[in-house]
Amino acid sequence: MSANKIERQLISDPRVLARFQQTQRAESDAEARKTEEVKAGEARRPSGEKLEISASAHKVAEMRSLVEAGRSRLEAEPEVRADRVAEVRRRLDAGVYATTEARQRTAEQLSPVLRDLSRLLD
Repeated sequence: MSANKIERQLISDPRVLARFQQTQRAESDAEARKTEEVKAGEARRPSGEKLEISASAHKVAEMRSLVEAGRSRLEAEPEVRADRVAEVRRRLDAGVYATTEARQRTAEQLSPVLRDLSRLLD
């Protein structure tokens, strides 16, 4: 048999033709996936621009955040009551808060505030 005769027999066989077409589709699909991956990789590639935020800027942002939190808490506080202020002044004048226990409670309540202020000023 000559080579031409063998080729014609193989091409005319539907199984061989189907297998050839299947291989062609698989290669085409693989090429399409590869192209998509390349395009996706290009989309993920950084643009070359870079942003660096200084430590000072971080500190300013943190201060702003704390100020906003303080404002929110202040807005949540009830309005100042003149009768309550008068009562506290009377007790101060009477020496009620001049005890060690009162000083300790005051120090405990002020400690977190002073710690936050100290951290901001560092």
